[in-house]
Amino acid sequence: MTDLPLVSVIIPVFNGADYLSESLGSVLTQSYPNIEIIVIDDCSTDSSVALIERLSAGNITVISNPCNLGVSASRNKGMHCAKGKYIAFMDADDVSLSDRIEKQVNFLEQHSEYGLISAAYETFEEQLLTGKKSLKKLPSDPDFIAARLLFQCVICCPAAMLRTDLIRRHGLYFDESLSVCEDWDLWYRVSQVSRVSNIEDVLLYYRKHSSNSSRKRVEMHRNKVRLIQRAFRDHGVSVDQLFDEAFHIKGVAEFSAFVESAERFADLQKKTKRFSENAVMSSSAYVLYEIYKANVKTLGYGIYHVLRASWLYPYMDISRKNRIRNFLRSRLSLLKH
Repeated sequence: MTDLPLVSVIIPVFNGADYLSESLGSVLTQSYPNIEIIVIDDCSTDSSVALIERLSAGNITVISNPCNLGVSASRNKGMHCAKGKYIAFMDADDVSLSDRIEKQVNFLEQHSEYGLISAAYETFEEQLLTGKKSLKKLPSDPDFIAARLLFQCVICCPAAMLRTDLIRRHGLYFDESLSVCEDWDLWYRVSQVSRVSNIEDVLLYYRKHSSNSSRKRVEMHRNKVRLIQRAFRDHGVSVDQLFDEAFHIKGVAEFSAFVESAERFADLQKKTKRFSENAVMSSSAYVLYEIYKANVKTLGYGIYHVLRASWLYPYMDISRKNRIRNFLRSRLSLLKH
């Protein structure tokens, strides 16, 4: 076992007693033996800590926060304490498959150019054995992932494993000012200094919860747009002035300008050849359609004709049904005016 690299598994928990035993059990029974588990208790008021103590596992360390710090700060605290060559993340309500750590360590040991690896996963509702499951495939091509991370999170956080030396050399920790999208922000920064991939095998069961407050949805939108704006800026195009204080497109003219900015971004990236051309086209088209969907109800379906006129339109992943629906709504909107 001493010949195998140590893996530090970091699990933040806040009132997670309902599912924590199942989550910890899936890590304790991994086929890979050399693991330390770092649980960061974020001031739980339930029996989470007592449950861990009852397990009496010698490779579990519990770190208690002095006050509720949130998931980003909790993960960062675990990362600073980690002794392993690799750091793996888990959430207190998810379940790792028994060979997850082994497969990810094998990949990173064999591919030194990769600093981050995640995997496909299955979502399930409430109970693992009886809950409805849904397969979530993620891209494995590192060039495609690097381009897509500009505008979309394509890494599953509780299935992620990173090289500890890469984290510390480049200061790659979670941004504690972000309450959502903090993982996407980190993966984007990792992709700037290292190759990133996903194992195609399912290595995690991800528990879905029905609760999703309107406040959280608003914050998710704001942070997504912030990260999109940053990606444009980092690659030579600014779109900041096109959005209002709530991070919505200001108007129809600004939406047209955003379309032009995405086209300019794609042209620039094709010239620099930092990403493959197919990845650039796909990523640019993706963000165009995402911004369209986020703003169409306030700007009106008439903006679809602007989207459709873009040379990026053929690259958009839009079903035939939705293309027809959007087109008809656009025509109806224009006829009314």
